[in-house]
Amino acid sequence: MQHPLLQTFAYANAQRRLLTLEEVYRYQIKTQYTLSEIASEIPKMPQITTKQGLYGIVHDFEELLALRQEKGRESIRRYRQVKRYARLLISIPYIRGIFLAGSSSFSTGNAKKESDIDIFIVTKANTMWLARLLLTSITHILGIRRTGMIEENRFCLNHYVTDNALFRPDHTLYSAQLYSDYIAIGTESQKLLHIFWSQNTWRQEVYPYAIPREYLDMSTIHPYRIKYIIEYVWNHTSVDIGNTFAKWIQIQKIKSNTIQSNTQNRIQVSDTELEFHPEPNSNKVDTAINAILQKL
Repeated sequence: MQHPLLQTFAYANAQRRLLTLEEVYRYQIKTQYTLSEIASEIPKMPQITTKQGLYGIVHDFEELLALRQEKGRESIRRYRQVKRYARLLISIPYIRGIFLAGSSSFSTGNAKKESDIDIFIVTKANTMWLARLLLTSITHILGIRRTGMIEENRFCLNHYVTDNALFRPDHTLYSAQLYSDYIAIGTESQKLLHIFWSQNTWRQEVYPYAIPREYLDMSTIHPYRIKYIIEYVWNHTSVDIGNTFAKWIQIQKIKSNTIQSNTQNRIQVSDTELEFHPEPNSNKVDTAINAILQKL
């Protein structure tokens, strides 16, 4: 019979990660061991080894040890890029929240050199198309948006929801970890993130001890005042017309995009959510975990 903690290590291995003792505690899957219990349970698992305060599966431990150091450096590089543009991004009209996500989240220290910076964007209800057009245009002009094959250390803008559609229906192992590691950029984002967590408590069924994180140097950033002035003027003049026009422009582009031709891709297009992801990572991770567990 497999040890209950083995799935936690298999999941980390599938993401090419080693874990500290505290991370094993945080990311333990559907178990509730204390830190001291984890420390005493790991020696009972012959498949797990440790070095330099890190724990992982024996067969590729040394490779992942070197990789962790490399990814740690890349995570710092992404942190600097996010910090450089954070105030500008949250100052774009009708952006209500920006959450740093995925391997680009420096909280996980798992960023790859060639990867982009994933962000989850929340807009004000009924203005998503306008907010997306503004964000896309500004980041494109600045040369910081992922375009085509150019993605290293650039922002990936492929998932938007409105602030009245925060509940997430994709209740997978991967999604639970992804949402638990979101980092808010800006004061408004931090408030919204607490609402997001309260509406997605299902993730705690998977990770009972994945307590939400907060980085004060990110969560305390305030938008430029011009944001509120622009929104006030547009709210009293042409915001509905602007959002309708922005939607028409983007729908034409979406229809011509070949990403929709692959049925494995995860595509959502509505007035409350826009998502353009290739084959979900959750599918790949589940396959990798099963292969690792069978091998062990």
